Amino acid sequence: MARSFRREDVPVPDHDVPDHDVPDHDVPDHDVPDLAGPDFDAVLHEQLAGPDHRLAEINGELARIGTCDPGALALLLEASRCYLQKSDHLRQEYYAAQAFECAAAFGDRGALAEAGMSLALAGCWTGGLYTARVHADRVAAHLDRADDATVGRLLPLLTDLSWVESQLQRLTEAEAHQRRGMRVAEALEEWRHALLLRVLHGATLRELGRLGEAEQHTLHALRTAETRGHPDLVETALIALSEIALEAGDNERARELAEQARTVTPFRGPFENAALALIGMTMLRTGSLRDGRDTVLEAVGGKRLPLVPVVGRARVYAVLASADSSLDQHGEAREWSRLAMGSALACGMNRAHGYAQLAHAEAVLGSDPDSAQRAADAACVAFERDRARLGLAAAYLMAGAAHGRRGRRRASQTALARSEELYRASAAPVAADNVRLLRAAGRSAPVGDAGRGTGVIECLSPRELQVARLIARGSSNQQIASALDIKLNTVQVHVGRILRKLRVGSRVAVARVITLAESTAAADRTAMPAGGGN
Repeated sequence: MARSFRREDVPVPDHDVPDHDVPDHDVPDHDVPDLAGPDFDAVLHEQLAGPDHRLAEINGELARIGTCDPGALALLLEASRCYLQKSDHLRQEYYAAQAFECAAAFGDRGALAEAGMSLALAGCWTGGLYTARVHADRVAAHLDRADDATVGRLLPLLTDLSWVESQLQRLTEAEAHQRRGMRVAEALEEWRHALLLRVLHGATLRELGRLGEAEQHTLHALRTAETRGHPDLVETALIALSEIALEAGDNERARELAEQARTVTPFRGPFENAALALIGMTMLRTGSLRDGRDTVLEAVGGKRLPLVPVVGRARVYAVLASADSSLDQHGEAREWSRLAMGSALACGMNRAHGYAQLAHAEAVLGSDPDSAQRAADAACVAFERDRARLGLAAAYLMAGAAHGRRGRRRASQTALARSEELYRASAAPVAADNVRLLRAAGRSAPVGDAGRGTGVIECLSPRELQVARLIARGSSNQQIASALDIKLNTVQVHVGRILRKLRVGSRVAVARVITLAESTAAADRTAMPAGGGN
């Protein structure tokens, strides 16, 4: 997803910190790799004519005094923060690297820590995860040695570090930094940082599959931000709550929260893309496949997902693969799958690899369920290694769907039961209930010439079953209206009734219910004796 926190406009940390409170600045060359790219002077002069007034001033002053002047360091750090705010992470990286070099030359250890943190932040967006790890480790070692009074002066650094640690999937470390930061910030009544750290803590808990705790922390941050009059933090908390609701399977609430977040401030802020991406995700889950896919792509900056941190890209590609697969655009779905795998290989993390395997499973489920099942099993292994409970639940759900396509009822039921268990353990009751319905559909056996099933899908009228089968084939409402020669608003009424009767929240869930019910029923007819069971 798009960026989940904002670097606040806070003073640069005090550079005159005693030696024992700051990291050693004598960094061996092999610890911090060189950044490939154009010469910094070329980047600087290119930016002199930029449209941003403050950046133009900074760059003009840098061009006048040169980067060897002691006054250049503060300007370089400010410029790197400005580019971070503008989501121009490549230029942020250039300026932060130059600041790091200057800080080392001047012996300014406080600036060295801030420049290193800026490089770590940039690396999470540009793919420089090795650089991010190196600098995060140095800043973490510094903060671990510091007392609370020093940490109180360095709360911006701690806030950034906690986000970087979560991006590097070092969630235990991220949680520890966030807890310490909240304690120190609240004691000092530094409410902006206290609230931002609490929202970040909720996001870390969400990644750990502890949705109930995540919601509690984020709701607390939201109410406090409303009380203290911080609309930007209200916006941040609403987006975080929307992400939690989406994970829990509550698509209506996720959409409502994301829409609300877009109305908090009168201007387009840095979280506009995050809110828009969430709206697109809910559209995909409720059946607006083309519009939802296009909305997500707009929000994330296009096919290469430049507005998504590198570790999260495979997950977005999996969503896009699912959408295009449901639209019978299998070539596009396979392309998303290929991009997901490339992204996962680049960052080398289990969680990203798991989502890349899910993207492949989504792309081939309809044409090659055996391949989808193998990919789902690989995703299970990757998520198990990372203890990613929600990812594991999604992988077992996909495995159940793939087994169901091949008529392997017992294996399908086992996988779906495990998925439901994981969703319930993660405090995602809506998602768990949807899986329960899939399990019930998989146990249904069809009767009669019409091929209608008992159990879950028996509640549908003949016309609703026709519509549901077309949904399962990826048809849009307009295509369904044309195929059945009925009005578009009639289709919309039928879709609403199907969602209510099956008690699911999306067209994707409808498709899986119908597919499981009818594929396992077909297997019953060919492989099971009359009245037989598992």
